[in-house]
Formats: sequence, C-alpha cells, structure tokens
Amino acid sequence: MRNRVLFINPPLSSTVKVKFASHQIPLGFLYMAGLLEKNSFVVKILDCPLYFRQKREISKDSVRIGIFPEQIEKEIREFKPDVIGVSCSFSMFESDSFEVINLIKKINRKIIVAAGGAHASSNPQFVLRNKNIDLIIMGEGELTMLEIAERVRANKRLDNIKGTAVMSKNKFIKNPPREPIKNLDELDPAWHLIDFKKYFEHPDNYSITMRSPSINIITSRGCPGNCAFCSVKTVWGRSWRAMSAKKVVNQIEYLYKKQGVNHFRINDDNLTLDKKRIIEICNEIIKRKLNIKWDTPSGLAMWTLDEQVLDKMKKSGYYRITFGIESGCKKTLKYISKNIDLNKANQLIDYCHKIGLWVASFFVIGFPYETKADINQTVQYIINSKINFPFVFIAQPYPGTRMFDDFAKENLIPEGILESSTPILTKYNSKYLKADELIKIRNKIYKQFYIKKLLSYSNPVVFYREFLSKIRSFEDLKYTFKIINNLFTSFL
Repeated sequence: MRNRVLFINPPLSSTVKVKFASHQIPLGFLYMAGLLEKNSFVVKILDCPLYFRQKREISKDSVRIGIFPEQIEKEIREFKPDVIGVSCSFSMFESDSFEVINLIKKINRKIIVAAGGAHASSNPQFVLRNKNIDLIIMGEGELTMLEIAERVRANKRLDNIKGTAVMSKNKFIKNPPREPIKNLDELDPAWHLIDFKKYFEHPDNYSITMRSPSINIITSRGCPGNCAFCSVKTVWGRSWRAMSAKKVVNQIEYLYKKQGVNHFRINDDNLTLDKKRIIEICNEIIKRKLNIKWDTPSGLAMWTLDEQVLDKMKKSGYYRITFGIESGCKKTLKYISKNIDLNKANQLIDYCHKIGLWVASFFVIGFPYETKADINQTVQYIINSKINFPFVFIAQPYPGTRMFDDFAKENLIPEGILESSTPILTKYNSKYLKADELIKIRNKIYKQFYIKKLLSYSNPVVFYREFLSKIRSFEDLKYTFKIINNLFTSFL
C-alpha cells in the first residue's frame, strides 16, 4: 500500500556574505502532515535550510545553505516515499526547488512530486515548465495534499483534483480552486515531526527577539484587503478565517509549557481584523498567566487598531508592533489600494510609544508609476517619523498581483520573471527609475533616518518618549542593547 509522504524544504541559495539563511518552522508542512497522519499516512519532514552550518559553493559569489544533495538522496532512499511535497514559495529560490525536484525523479520516477507555495500558486504554468513536477498545489494545501495522497494510494488519476494545476499531453490544465477550510480549529500541526532543539539553536531564533527560544505561529488565514503588490491572496484567498481564541491560546500554552517556547512570532496577515477575537486571545493569555513575549513581524493593519486593543496586547506580553504604512505619498497609497490616514497613523505611533511598545513599519518604493518626487514624499515621511525601525523594500511584480499586470503592461518584465531579483537588490526598473537608482534611494533612506534619529535624541523629551519609555525592566534593558548591537552591525 502506497501511504508514505515526504515534505522537503529545499536548501537555499545565497550570497557568500550571508552567514545563514533566514529560517522559520515549516508550519505549512506541519498542518498538512497533521491531517495526513489522521488519515493513516506515514509522514516525514526534511527541512534542509535548518542545517545552516552546511554550505556548498555554487559560484564565485554564491553558496547553497543546507543539507547537501547526497544527503537528500539518502533520506529519500531510506524513507521510500510515494509522494513528495516540495516547497516552491519564492521566485528567487525557484532554482533551489527545481534542483531537489530533478533529484527526486532521478532517484525514482514513480514518486509523485507536488510543488506548492506562493510562487508555485501564483504562476503554476511557469513553474510547470519543469517536466519533473507532477502537480502544482495552488493555495491552501491540507485538503488538496490529502486528496493527492489518497488517490496515489488508490492508484487513481491525478489530473482533475481541485486546487491543482497539471500539464497533460503538453497542455496546461488549471483545475477549479478548492474551497477554503472554514473551521481552522479542526486542524492540528504535527509538532512531533520536528526537532524543536534544532530550530531553537538556529541563529534566527534569537537574533532579534526579546526572548528565546521563539517560534512562528499563524492563527488566521486570508486578508480582505486588495493591496496591488500583495501575493498573499494567491495562497490564502481574500476570505478571512480564524482559529477560535481558545484554540490559539491552547496552542501557545502547549508550546510554552511542553516545548519551552518563550517568544511567539504571530505571522498572520491580518491578526487584529476581529477586535473581539484579539481581545479574547489577550485575555486568555493573561488569565492563564502565560509569561510570554510576542510580536507580529508580518505587520498589522492600522485601521483595525485602537487604544483598547493596543492596551490589551501590551498587557499580554506584546512588545514590538509592526505597521504596514507602506508609503508616505497619498497618490501611491491610492494606487496600491491602501486606505491609510497618515495623521491617524502618527497618532497611533504616539500612543504605542506612550504605552512602551517599540514601533516598526514596512515601506515600499519603486511602484511602476511612482516618480522620484512621489518616492521623496515617502522618504521625508520615514525620516521625520517617530517610528524606531523602518523596513524599506523595493516593489517586486509577483504573479497574481495587480501590480504585476501594470509592470507587464509597461514592458517592465524583460524575459519573464527575474528570479534573481529581490526586494532589497531589485532587478526591475519602474517606469521612471532604473533598478540601481531605487537601490541607492533605499540605502540612503536608512542612513538619513538613523542620522536624524540620533540627532533628535539629543532632545531629552524625544529621547524618553521614543526610546527610554520602552525600558521598564532589566529584560527591556538587555533587549535594548541587543537591538542597538544589531543596528550597528547592519548599518555601520
């Protein structure tokens, strides 16, 4: 009986300067594995970048980080999987996924290979140019992977499964989408399939968090927003679904008490959409006396926040907020469909400082129709803002987004997708600016921001309001030294 499923997160290519690949626990695999195990499948997860000390040179300037191909081959031959799910989440790492996929078919062509993740979901026909991929899983993966595994076990055809795309007789077939899972409380991650200790030892686990060990979790899926640049909807859709507050805190309590997790990175795309629910989550954490710290590195929608919500979050262990302001230019905000009142944003930032939250925000420059003058409005907003940490990225035209269509319409996507382009070192020109100009502007923003910020701290009132107000314990003081050290390492 064919009932063995392996999930592989491929090794990651990077420049030789990078010490280790950014890394998180593979939640998608864990949730799919949980459902598969409930249906009598034997499952294993091979998370290659977890082994960050292993590196192999690809070229003069790049290395591949993680388990070597011969080790992957050994794992496959020993486990003898019938189906392998391979992560293909980012355009820039597509070649890494393809190398693993090609290796699988070299070992045994009878193994069914399913590729999933944001990149595969948003541009399945492009990814299926690799003939060694049997199916693309588009969007939410649990029920689709279960059906694939069940059909393989029963020796049934695979070309008409909802939520997949296939090539059949050289013809691209995109099957109907699968309905989103409405009750997320029914899903349970197979935590026992990972070695927590290895994740806790990874440098990413403690480099920027207040406490360690830390872990990433997701408590809701989908976002009703329709931002021009966001590809999240290609995976989760726009219908927002959430675990119940008690389910969320049960998971937090298990990880805190049984696995020793002290810090939680909640990576929801819209955690605070339901005000009642986020307050219930905070109240449960407080009621159960869970001495944790948590933050929201994926950002929060400003329009979902008020003083009551922020107070509860702070009381339950929240210490660093990340906003998604995106732009300081009203014209750009309108283009990206981001309904943000910058005056209200400034008021919320002031309140966050008042209650002792560190404040960060995402910003994006280089949208296809942005002029230099438009970008300068964002630059001025950032350097004059009261936030502690700006995260500035350059717009990337991801397939499945409205912005991708605009880049294509203006002939700004030469020879298809440039897999080597990143939000930091872009290869894409906008209509008015070259890629190298955008990179220079981004780098200059950081220098201008931190120089002006340091000068502003010569005013004792500003220094207390934006910096010293965060230090209310010895732990806060230690974290402050950590972030100062990280800033010096990154920018000086």
